[in-house]
Amino acid sequence: MTQSSPLNNIISDESTEQGNRFGKGIEFREGSPIQLLSYSEKSENEKFGQILLNPEALNILREINEPLAIISVIGSFRRGKSWFANVLHGRHDGFDLGANVEGCTRGIYMWSPPFKLTSEQPNGKTIQKRVLVLDSEGIDDPSQDENWATKLFILCLVISSTFVYNINGVVGREHIGKLHLMTDLSNFIKEPEYGDFLPRLVILLRDFNLETPDSFKDYFLKQMNHINTDAAAAIRRFFCDFDVYGLSQPGCRKKLLQHMENVKTDDLDEEFVEEVVKAVKSIYSQLPLKYIGSSTMQGISFVKFLENIVERMNISETSILLSIPSEYEFIVQFVAQEAIKESVEKYKERMNTLINEEGKLPMLWEEFERMHHEYISEVNKIFFAKIIGRPTQISNFAVQLNKEMFKFKEELMEKNSKELTIYNENIAKVLWEKYIGIGLNDNENKSFKDIEEFQEALGLFESDYNESMKKSPEATKIFASYKKNQYPLAINHVTQVGATSTAETMYAKEEADRLRLETEAREEILRLEIEALKRERDAYETNANKKILELQTNIEQQKKSQEEMRQRFIKEKDCTIEEYKYKFEEIEKMNEDNKKIITEYRDKIDILTLGSNQLEAEIIQLRIEIQKKEKLLNNGNNKRKLSCIFI
Repeated sequence: MTQSSPLNNIISDESTEQGNRFGKGIEFREGSPIQLLSYSEKSENEKFGQILLNPEALNILREINEPLAIISVIGSFRRGKSWFANVLHGRHDGFDLGANVEGCTRGIYMWSPPFKLTSEQPNGKTIQKRVLVLDSEGIDDPSQDENWATKLFILCLVISSTFVYNINGVVGREHIGKLHLMTDLSNFIKEPEYGDFLPRLVILLRDFNLETPDSFKDYFLKQMNHINTDAAAAIRRFFCDFDVYGLSQPGCRKKLLQHMENVKTDDLDEEFVEEVVKAVKSIYSQLPLKYIGSSTMQGISFVKFLENIVERMNISETSILLSIPSEYEFIVQFVAQEAIKESVEKYKERMNTLINEEGKLPMLWEEFERMHHEYISEVNKIFFAKIIGRPTQISNFAVQLNKEMFKFKEELMEKNSKELTIYNENIAKVLWEKYIGIGLNDNENKSFKDIEEFQEALGLFESDYNESMKKSPEATKIFASYKKNQYPLAINHVTQVGATSTAETMYAKEEADRLRLETEAREEILRLEIEALKRERDAYETNANKKILELQTNIEQQKKSQEEMRQRFIKEKDCTIEEYKYKFEEIEKMNEDNKKIITEYRDKIDILTLGSNQLEAEIIQLRIEIQKKEKLLNNGNNKRKLSCIFI
């Protein structure tokens, strides 16, 4: 934390509540430092030191949903690295500087909140990233645990995307040794096979008083060659694009140097200020993101990665082998489960709010599916924004998510279906009693006078039911159930006195209607399922393609991305798309089988309808013949009456 110090009359006081701005085109950042981790020289079992993470700082980081760019500033103590970390925020104050000979930063401090930075990528796309600046404890402090110094160096190297190494302008053997460590990681780190792992390297040569060379980078490599040719070759191989900046002395008096947090920029040497501004702007103009393979790290993945690395480091007094591929795989799985959990909870919350509103159920299926699609689209945006990994992994995680949401959707569908059934059953029951039940009464005044009146009542029941019901497969099934159960009983009751031929016709007609209604219900269910599937497929393809484009862009941004990585990515992407198409084709095949079943039902309906029509035609013909016989019989009776009169 920033500590206040008495102001000397020679110190310019520009420190305000808003902070001591550096200016010169470097954007000022609000906030303050917070300790990210510390080191305890004795663990609970008193065997060796332990790295301790600050839960408050981790909670701040977990809330970050943008891609992270992580700058670690590391180097010898009392060489001004904390002041440079402040200048990265456009200010002189912030991270504690201290005026004593001992280092004042213990562990690693982070700037809170990590600030947003909008920048243009090499592909021309503008993105918004979160920049996390870490100020670390000096690594040459005489009072420092040697094992902790090594762990600190490796830890910053592993978690950073830009590694700012702040050293004395005169390159010494100890600096070369530490830099060589960065390229001789086989004893400490198992690197991933693909993608960038090592951060971008920035060397700051502080208090450089020699004649300014044409290229600080060439000068630095030349000095390395004199001291350690293997180290120089390794730096060239692993950090081909690293930068070196020389910073001359600040040019102010000793008292000012002891309180740099309070100095005015105008009190500093103009050349020094120009060099600082150039270095800061260059760092931001080339600021890479932190990657996990082809995915970018965000808050939750970075925190888990940091926790795992610290846990691994804490199990041994000396540095141990860190398997970055294993850590990456663990983080991918962890982030996926967190993203699935958050997405499912969000979907449940939205759907429950909808379902629990008074008067919402029963709901028409079109409305239900519309709301489901709206909420699942919202959830998928959250899921695909958080998910990391390769295309095949992301596809598998998406399948897990859909399974979890479908379980809950099925529960709600079952609930809505029951409510629709109850609602429509009540409508049918009331209308049946109103139009049919009353006519089946044994009371002669209320019972049907003839079959025509009964059929008219059936027509009124059906038309009112169609107008009053909530249109759905459930409503259709209830109608079909009435055709199967109530209709035959009613027909039997009405036609039991002699009209057996009429009853047979009505039975056949109602059976055909029942099958037609059941078929319509099946077709409606199938239609709703296919439409929902197509909407979900389209939404998946949109989100998946967007994610794949993001991963492809990430690969292109990583300078170490090799052709093998691109080819593997393309192969996985194609396999993922083909697998999804295959799944959809399987569902379509199942739907085709359902259509065949429906066709068979329709054939049965046609046969029954045809039989019903033939029977009805025969009955009509029979009635015509009966009418002819009745007419002849009536004529015969009239003749007999006339003959009696004449006699």
